Amino acid sequence: MFSIDGLVSGLDTTSIIEGLVSLQQSQVDRLTVKKNKILTEQAAFQGVEARLLSLKSSMSLLNRSTGSVFDQTTASSSDESILTVTSESKAIPGTYNVRVNSLARAHQIGSQGFNDPSTTISTGTISFQVGDRSVTDITVDNSNNTVAGLVDAINTQSADVSASIVFDQANSAHRILLSSKYSGEANQINVTNNLITPTGSEVLPDFSGAAIQDATNAELQLGSGAGAIVAEYDSNVIDGLIENVTLNLESADVSKDINIKVTRDTAAAKTSITGFVESYNSMIQYIDDQTAFNTANNTASPLLGNRTVSTLKNTLSSMVTESVPGISSSINRLSQLGIDIDNTGKLTINNSELESVLQGNTEGLDPSDIQRVFGMSGLSDNSGVSFLLGSTRTKTSTSSYQVDILQSAERGVVTAANGLGSSITIDASNNQLQLTIDSLETATISLASGTYTQEELVSHLQSRINGSDTRDFDDVNISLESGFLEITSQRYGLASEIANITGTASAVLGFDGTETGVGRDVAGSFIVDGVIETATGTGRVLVGDSENANTADLQLRVTLTSGQVSTGVEANVNIARGISSSLDKYFGELLASDVGTLKTVDDNFELRIESLDASIARVNAISESKTEDLIAQFTTLERVLSDLQSTSSFLTSQLASL
Repeated sequence: MFSIDGLVSGLDTTSIIEGLVSLQQSQVDRLTVKKNKILTEQAAFQGVEARLLSLKSSMSLLNRSTGSVFDQTTASSSDESILTVTSESKAIPGTYNVRVNSLARAHQIGSQGFNDPSTTISTGTISFQVGDRSVTDITVDNSNNTVAGLVDAINTQSADVSASIVFDQANSAHRILLSSKYSGEANQINVTNNLITPTGSEVLPDFSGAAIQDATNAELQLGSGAGAIVAEYDSNVIDGLIENVTLNLESADVSKDINIKVTRDTAAAKTSITGFVESYNSMIQYIDDQTAFNTANNTASPLLGNRTVSTLKNTLSSMVTESVPGISSSINRLSQLGIDIDNTGKLTINNSELESVLQGNTEGLDPSDIQRVFGMSGLSDNSGVSFLLGSTRTKTSTSSYQVDILQSAERGVVTAANGLGSSITIDASNNQLQLTIDSLETATISLASGTYTQEELVSHLQSRINGSDTRDFDDVNISLESGFLEITSQRYGLASEIANITGTASAVLGFDGTETGVGRDVAGSFIVDGVIETATGTGRVLVGDSENANTADLQLRVTLTSGQVSTGVEANVNIARGISSSLDKYFGELLASDVGTLKTVDDNFELRIESLDASIARVNAISESKTEDLIAQFTTLERVLSDLQSTSSFLTSQLASL
């Protein structure tokens, strides 16, 4: 502040002015105290929001209806030196005895012996084929006509065969070893040798000797009784013996039974439940701390008396202790899982009781029952219509939602325009094929030369299309319909397509290039209390429109065939929302960015702070204006006093002269 203290008058002008404007400053101080109190409340409330988001996040895995943590399984082997085992989520818990009689092995053949890897060999062409896979033709010329050069060419050009040079100690010779990259009896290596017969010192490679390792299938025996199941596989990774269980064979022992045990994997479920309980308790403890009153020092916490926070705590307590409507009363409360609420309002877990329920030791309960206690679920009276997903906009059903299917989902399928001959010969002139599968164009597919029956050609064609290493499309199924080839996509819906069949092999297979097959999406609607709610189909999934009053975002998988679709209602579905799903919906409403309760409270904090800031600014402006006015007045006073002093001095000097 500009100072004029005592220039003429000797007055402490600064103190006088500060005293005169102290009233405005005290107003600013009171307003600042109120603002800081609101800022403290706002920070405490933001802490509630942060813990609310953490609690919401902790429930995400509990809410999942597909890939649920309650569906996980684990598998073990009694002897991992013979086989290891893994299981998928839908594997059925149980115990199995398996015997590994033999392993699948890859075919290996060798050439005759050579003095040195640099030995010159004949030129020309030599072809390699594994099973019914495509043929690899290798040209041998002056650039690679050595033993080592041929090995390099094989490894560079063949996708199905690997080559190496080994030393045969017994015969003191180097040999070329060919190994199939695929195991199993069907994947033997066939060599077609069109190299020129030597006329000089060069050597003609010969692979016609006995196999170094025979191509064999893996053989497994399930069970040991008279009805034991014996099965063969071309790989040591077995997916088809026990549903949703994969066996990895390491060695064989025909005399040893391996015990395979599939059990429920409760670790993921327990971790998710524990995380939810910890987040919930953290939330309750924080609210208690922020709404407490300390009688010792007579001070209140920032959120004491905040109605929004007290309502939130009461609602949370009510939601975690109430029963879940719409599911079996045998397990519709957290307390039936060993999760109770104590006298402080926090959740506690009885670990042994929870473990027992998760392990399925409670008669009549399975993982899907436990999942319903937490997430959203749906029960259908038709196995061809099953619940997939819902959202916070999907309402629980007080009465069954009826499902009216108008059209089943279909796959894209084409039938050749012309029938196959009884015997079909494939050679270099008619062995190439391209087609579009599910809107993706395949690379050129090469068929193996040979003479086929209709059934053999169907099997070979399906193997070649589905075995393409560069494909991005799903498998196809190929069949014979009254002598005509039929190709079917494995996808469903409008995205399922078979088209544009071209190439030199198309005609011999019966296709004229005009054949096109496109699938169709499921179509239907929901009926709620007699009112139709629209739905959209994508493949086999029927989804309720987002504006539906009850079935918004409801997703059902419909596997009904066209023959199972009739006039009227096909299924009745009951939708239930478990505890964590209900909490998630409630939190969504609280946290909504436009009209959520918490946003309203946050906006109110901001408005109050803005109002106080405006008041402080207004009082400061008044204070500054008054200060400036007082400075001006005292400046004038000093000037007047200065003038009076000058006049007095003049008069004094005049009087003295008189």
